[in-house]
Amino acid sequence: MLTNTLKTGILISLFSGAALSLSACSTVTSGIDSVGHGVVSVGESMQRKIADVEVKQLKQDQFFLAQSFDEPVNSLDSWALRIESREVCPQGYIYLSRNARKMGKFAYSAEQCYGEMNCSYKLEWQIQCADVPEEPFSLFGKS
Repeated sequence: MLTNTLKTGILISLFSGAALSLSACSTVTSGIDSVGHGVVSVGESMQRKIADVEVKQLKQDQFFLAQSFDEPVNSLDSWALRIESREVCPQGYIYLSRNARKMGKFAYSAEQCYGEMNCSYKLEWQIQCADVPEEPFSLFGKS
């Protein structure tokens, strides 16, 4: 049988190990956050140089943003439009609408763009400034 002092020593060891593990997790998480913010800032600076975003103010707190693409529509999301949205609405924003606009048919794959089809389209957002906190960085994408 184990003595009371031995049992106490084992319990203290287990709790100490758990506490160290939890503190290591927070250290790893803060390290991942700082690396993530670095990656995001590099990506944003590159997007500012290469992306041409059109911004029009509709009302005092509403904006129209548009970006042209020459590829099949994969998503209604754009890093460049997110950057410009944060520029015009630093406290945050909500989407009023997000559309892909084109006069003809949309391409479904990149192969269609290489010969037979014009794949250009315009991604358009209408946003309203609102007090919305910025999403935290995640290695696994948006939640």
